[in-house]
Amino acid sequence: MSQFTGLKSYCCLLILGMLSAPATGPLYAQAAPAETSIASNLHISLRPYRTRIEIACDPQTRLDEFERQSLQQQLYQIIERSVGEKWLLKEPGTPQADTNTGIFENRWLPLCTSTGLSRLQPEQILERYPQQPFEKLFLITIEPAGIGYRISGREFDYYSQRLSPLSEKTTYEKMFLAETTFNLLRDLFSSVVSIETVEGEQVTVSEQASQYLTPDPGVATVQTNSYFLPFFRYLNRDREVKNIQMIPWTYLEIEEVDRKHATCSVTSALRGILGGSRRRVETLALQVQPRYPETELSLIPRGTSTQTYAGMKVQLSPLNPQEVRQLQIAAKKESEETKKPLKEPDYVTSEFLTNRSGTIEINVDPQQPLIWLYIRSGKALVANVPYLPGIDSQISIQIPDDRIRLGVEGELAVLNGELIEAVADLSMKMSRIRRWAKSEDWDKVNTGIRELESELSPRKIFQDKLNVIRVSAVKAAQAQNNRTAQARIASLCRETGDRIERFLNPTSIIDLKTEIQDLKQLSGNDKKR
Repeated sequence: MSQFTGLKSYCCLLILGMLSAPATGPLYAQAAPAETSIASNLHISLRPYRTRIEIACDPQTRLDEFERQSLQQQLYQIIERSVGEKWLLKEPGTPQADTNTGIFENRWLPLCTSTGLSRLQPEQILERYPQQPFEKLFLITIEPAGIGYRISGREFDYYSQRLSPLSEKTTYEKMFLAETTFNLLRDLFSSVVSIETVEGEQVTVSEQASQYLTPDPGVATVQTNSYFLPFFRYLNRDREVKNIQMIPWTYLEIEEVDRKHATCSVTSALRGILGGSRRRVETLALQVQPRYPETELSLIPRGTSTQTYAGMKVQLSPLNPQEVRQLQIAAKKESEETKKPLKEPDYVTSEFLTNRSGTIEINVDPQQPLIWLYIRSGKALVANVPYLPGIDSQISIQIPDDRIRLGVEGELAVLNGELIEAVADLSMKMSRIRRWAKSEDWDKVNTGIRELESELSPRKIFQDKLNVIRVSAVKAAQAQNNRTAQARIASLCRETGDRIERFLNPTSIIDLKTEIQDLKQLSGNDKKR
């Protein structure tokens, strides 16, 4: 009997030990962190968004416990009626083992106001939720606003680790808090798509949970003319995400949508950035829309330079560089056919000059959301990128240091001035010799020709000066590893070199001597007659 009792006790201890031990095998796989590859047995269009909503109420709103719980319950019911199964959201107050998704009261925001929410950084969210057990996190604050309530919110997307700008709505009735909060969530929500095929400037994507039709078709559904920011998620061998890289100056625009796939056009300042195969890399895109009335654009130099780009010209146009180039080719062809001066095609809709800080403000245009920015230093085009104004309050563009080219332009302007004087002086001397020859003052003619031949070649003098300018500028550009400046310096110096060769060619003196010799022979023949 004692042996049986001991065996029973041992079995009980063994079972308790198994229950308390860390989970392994399939059980552990189910509880794995969400910050891994999105690859799974289900297509992305069949996976709903795991969603977590946290609501923080400012104490001055004076909402008691019952009212806060009622708000969560009402909000859940509205989401169920409008979004349906597209958002994986557990009902508040129900027993659940996994509390990662659902609607909760936020108790960790230090300041439960729009100000506190606007100060929040993505690093704080990642630190609080390192395992990332959901795809969408909505942070909501409710605070008094006069006789009503101000509801503020931000969305955090765990795929891109991007925190959306602050959005606000106001209601003056406590009974409309849940409905107003849902309207805010609907505006904050940004779809995520997986880029599946890339063919030139056409991309096929599939939205997460697109197979789940929402009861309200206008909620959480991708629409045509929507814009997306693509990004890369780099994975290790265990399919864990090690790095996330947003693709700069690249946008996808939805053109056609069906149940599972959508077709997008690509607008990018980078060539072939989405094409090609990459090992252990996921290519996704996050929906964006203008949330600010204007964007402050700053021009900053590359490298360690501290100069400010004041007085830079920024041109806005709906046409991309290829379309602009086609217009320029057509205008050049027309000029050649009609023999009229070349007219620059009109493709610029707005033009700005940067202030002392090198900044301008670009307003949102609902009729033309996506624009191209053409940035010029003088006549030189230093950058051209597409941009969607309003998705950021501030943005900066790094452009190459153009001081070397500007310095070369200044030196070449002085050299061209000296060239004009030299050409004018040479023309005056040759004109004087011709006048002496016509009056048959051959002594002065011979003296003038000897002076021209004895002087140093003006072409050689100017070529030496040009070489000094070119070599010193190229060395400075090479020190900065500025290949763009090197190419522009070479082009400017080539144009000046061609000008020197054309106007200071020594054949002009040879032709003058031949002309004088002919005049002498004609003069001798006339005397014999």
